[in-house]
Amino acid sequence: MPDLELKTDIFAPGHEKIIEYSGHHPSRLFKVIPPLIKNIFEITTSHFFEDKIKWDKSAEPIEFFGQWRGEDGKDGRTSVWVIVKVQGTQSSKEKMGNAIITIRGILQTKFPYTNVIDKSLVKTYSYLFYDKQRRYYIKEAKERFEVLENEIKKELEIMGG
Repeated sequence: MPDLELKTDIFAPGHEKIIEYSGHHPSRLFKVIPPLIKNIFEITTSHFFEDKIKWDKSAEPIEFFGQWRGEDGKDGRTSVWVIVKVQGTQSSKEKMGNAIITIRGILQTKFPYTNVIDKSLVKTYSYLFYDKQRRYYIKEAKERFEVLENEIKKELEIMGG
């Protein structure tokens, strides 16, 4: 059975938020970010994914990359996807380095349908009745993403915007 799928970029038109950091021990983000995502978005372990963790110790400074994803289910049709990437370098001796943190958010809604008539009814329903609910979910997600961004900045001791 096919689905009508609607995806909305939470940060449109910017697509993502970027935090740049230079300072002491940027790789500590690997321990900080997963619990922040889980706690702020109230995501259970079964809906949290550690997509990639990479370390390159072959040269100085050490390069690292990490990506995490979480699904915050809102109702039977809609979920907010949280995607956080960290990429940077760190000296193995002084533990000084830099990192770029990229935060993305996607609101995903799926409506199942069985035939063409059903599909047109689903489109009408989503536009006339469910759109208000989706807008509420976007507003709520933006607030949670702001908390996530502020908590990351607090951990890195970055002041201001």
